[in-house]
Amino acid sequence: MKRLSTAIIYAHPYDKSFNHAILDSLTSAMGAENVPCEVIDLYRDGFNPVYQPEELALFSQGKYLDPLVEKYQNILRRAERVIFIFPIWWGEAPAVVKGFFDKVMLPGFGYVIRDGRMAPGLDMQETLVISTSEAPTDVFRPYFEGYFIPMSLTTIGFNNASWHNCPGMSSDPDSTRTAFIEHLLSLL
Repeated sequence: MKRLSTAIIYAHPYDKSFNHAILDSLTSAMGAENVPCEVIDLYRDGFNPVYQPEELALFSQGKYLDPLVEKYQNILRRAERVIFIFPIWWGEAPAVVKGFFDKVMLPGFGYVIRDGRMAPGLDMQETLVISTSEAPTDVFRPYFEGYFIPMSLTTIGFNNASWHNCPGMSSDPDSTRTAFIEHLLSLL
């Protein structure tokens, strides 16, 4: 197991979901190996992904009103690896994940402007994107590999990103989910 301090950004509201089983499996494995790991549980924290006018007015200054933004930025500052865990809803990450990027990846933190161009503000050694879906993985490949990884992750310094999806959530046998978790554990 790689000994990279890890931040997990978790986005699923139901604690009996397969996404939660993934979270539990990964955090247990890292705990057993004494790998530092901090979880950002967007739903449990009650993170509000919607910008209010007062918050948006502070954006260009890299400031915020939501105390969770400071908490999340501090967790990410300590991390060398980030792991996203979420279901695919309507063909992409849940809205709360998009709101996480909108509100947390502020100028001066998520990115900086150098010579009139955007440059990464973070420098993660590794990024894992773990998703679950009903539809086959190939249906979502254009979004994840063509947009989410290069535009949302790489541009802010979530480096060496890889995407891992478990399709057929309600139709595939339990053995498929077990094999998927074993695959994920091998990546740690």
